[in-house]
Amino acid sequence: MTGAGLGAVRRFHSGILLTLLLFTAVFSLAAVPPTDADLWWHLANGRLLVQLRGWPAVDAYSFSAVGHPWVMHEWLGDLLMYGIYRLGGLPLLVFLFAALVTLGAVCLYRLLTGAGLHGTAAAALTLAGALAGSTAWGARPQVFNLALAGILLLGLRAHRRGRLGAFWLVPYLWLWANLHSGFLVGVILAALAAAGDGFDAWRAGDREAQRGSRRVAYATLGGLGLSLVNPYGLQAVLFPLGTLTSPLIQNAIQEWASPDFHSLAGRLLEALLFLVILGLATRRVRATTSEWLSMLALLVLALASQRHVPLFVLAAAPLIGRCGQALVDQLASVVPLPAPASGDRVAFRAQVLAPRRPTPALGLVNLALLVVVGAGMLAYRALPNLEPGREQAAIAGAFPTHAAAALAGMGRPVRVFNEYGWGGYLVWTGYPSTRVVIDGRVEVYGDAVFRDYLAVNALVPGWRQVLDRYQPDAVLFPTGHPLIALLQAEGSWRTASTDPVATLLVRADRAP
Repeated sequence: MTGAGLGAVRRFHSGILLTLLLFTAVFSLAAVPPTDADLWWHLANGRLLVQLRGWPAVDAYSFSAVGHPWVMHEWLGDLLMYGIYRLGGLPLLVFLFAALVTLGAVCLYRLLTGAGLHGTAAAALTLAGALAGSTAWGARPQVFNLALAGILLLGLRAHRRGRLGAFWLVPYLWLWANLHSGFLVGVILAALAAAGDGFDAWRAGDREAQRGSRRVAYATLGGLGLSLVNPYGLQAVLFPLGTLTSPLIQNAIQEWASPDFHSLAGRLLEALLFLVILGLATRRVRATTSEWLSMLALLVLALASQRHVPLFVLAAAPLIGRCGQALVDQLASVVPLPAPASGDRVAFRAQVLAPRRPTPALGLVNLALLVVVGAGMLAYRALPNLEPGREQAAIAGAFPTHAAAALAGMGRPVRVFNEYGWGGYLVWTGYPSTRVVIDGRVEVYGDAVFRDYLAVNALVPGWRQVLDRYQPDAVLFPTGHPLIALLQAEGSWRTASTDPVATLLVRADRAP
């Protein structure tokens, strides 16, 4: 091996090994099977955009919301997803969205270490933070928000340090606005950074920092204004407010509900919050006003809806990092350590977690560990979920594949009163002949249609009248659902398809 090669191997110390294994683990865990219920209508949206060569203004997929306004706020994200699917199918889609989650983890790690947290502790908290937000993982446009928020926060940090200007925010926020309406989180973070940093600069009498904060404020306003340049104008910008202010959506849809603190993700979020509380109790933590504002604002969103937890973890990362390091320092101050020969206890404690002196032999061992352990992670978790055969098996176990084929074989338009989580799949496989009663685009249907669906699904008193009012040609619900048994007991419905996942019933007078 050449001298340069030995030098490179020598520099491959345990800290680098741990960091690379961390990101390999996040990627492997994030490469989840393509069984997200919303994946399919996002793909269908991209396909529709290509077919129309334009943007739809009213609902196109259902029979229950005909003529309802439709704001496809994530149109660019959907178009990219469809393009990726056409290029490499579901495996490429799963791979790239797992990579986006990993990019978010990289940003989280950089934010933690940038706040002064030691690399080993930062790696542990990065994994905890990533898993706390794992309920939002999957191939769907909202994952763009995770990566874009992380990059935004790193960019704002670089601006504070004089390494980056402010007006990159203008095109950045515009691009984000067309990818997903979650760009408003970026606007909030940038605005709070400008306000908080400006306040701190004013208190310190730092005129240059005040000018920098004003530039961020102007750039944020410019980006917000430019975000109106989208196919739907102001409607796309204001879109999230409708969902966030709908009690029905908040209560009935899991991802919009508050975090479940009995789950692993919820407990990790709880642990991060306790870490902040304990870190503050040491009185060793000094945070900027913008860090406080960002953490508190995103905490409100995260506690209201678990889909915002990954964004909270990123926004709170500087404070989490400072609190984590404060706890490490507090522990080092109470744990008895043998005095070094020099008597410099501060320097000695700083060396406790530091990597050992790098040598070529240690570098080779670390490199071998990376190859073996990293390959094991990928082979055990990621690669199986990227294999087309296993993906199809996962899809068949989660969605009504046989029923969808039966609907396609009817050769005529069919109005289906379907289970909520399957609407997107039916749109993808059956549009335009199959028309659904509902899918994941709840905002298009409105509270009235969604409430009617919930009434039939729960068989509340009056469900029969609701079902008759919609006059569906077919009913598609999970096999074993009480609705299926009730309708099968009548002579007006015929079983067109059934398997362990789903049962499709068709009106006897409309059966092929």
